[in-house]
Amino acid sequence: MGLPNVSVPDLADLQMNATPIKETVQSERLYSAIAPRYDTVFERAILAEDRLTELVQETMAGRRVLDLACGNGRWLERFRPADYVGLDLNGAMLGEARQRYPEARFVQGDMTQLPFPDGSFDGLLSAFGAMGHLPRAGQQAMVAEAWRVLEPHGMAVFTNGNMWSPFSLPTTLTGGRVRIEGVRVRVHCTTPPRFARLLGRFRVLRLESYDYSYVPIMPLKFAACLIGRPYQRVYARWMGLLSHCRFIPTLRWFGKQLLAVCEKG
Repeated sequence: MGLPNVSVPDLADLQMNATPIKETVQSERLYSAIAPRYDTVFERAILAEDRLTELVQETMAGRRVLDLACGNGRWLERFRPADYVGLDLNGAMLGEARQRYPEARFVQGDMTQLPFPDGSFDGLLSAFGAMGHLPRAGQQAMVAEAWRVLEPHGMAVFTNGNMWSPFSLPTTLTGGRVRIEGVRVRVHCTTPPRFARLLGRFRVLRLESYDYSYVPIMPLKFAACLIGRPYQRVYARWMGLLSHCRFIPTLRWFGKQLLAVCEKG
């Protein structure tokens, strides 16, 4: 898959211009270290993406899509864009993506300074809370760039950490500082009203929470072994059931991640 109507600078130029915001340096170290094991390290969260996948399929299928912080390109297995470009700052993750999907277009760049002309895409995806690696100013720059590269009435799906989830309290109390695979990183969660304000130039069509992967996976692995079923399917089904919490007022914001479906007016 390519994107023949979009002008993309040479990869060498993209790498020279990819200067990370200071607070993303540690996260880049993390992703460089775990690139070959990404799907294993984040297995629970990936298995909890049923609701996100459903909305991405509904809004992005058949569009010319830019995947921000595309990582190893795994979203290409979940929906069918007409054309696709994946952008990521981390070279190791892009190496994994190019190995998995040699016919797809992947470029290295900063999602706060996108190397594409105005109105290049009619779909934009930012999954797995990638925005949460940026401080407030970086998030504002990212949203502004997303607005710029989308054509009028283009669709966008954004995710971010949910500070209203009770399961985000430990992260909130530490000022967003967490340790993953021995690497200290900082994440920037937000609240649903702040997220909506951040996306203010867009028309927000949906705003909800998802990701209930705080549920331990080991008991389900054991149960799945006893009944002879793949534990991934059992856990994903359990996550799908929990996604119905969005219909329960008192549990609406229990998901660890926020999900916004937007349109450029």
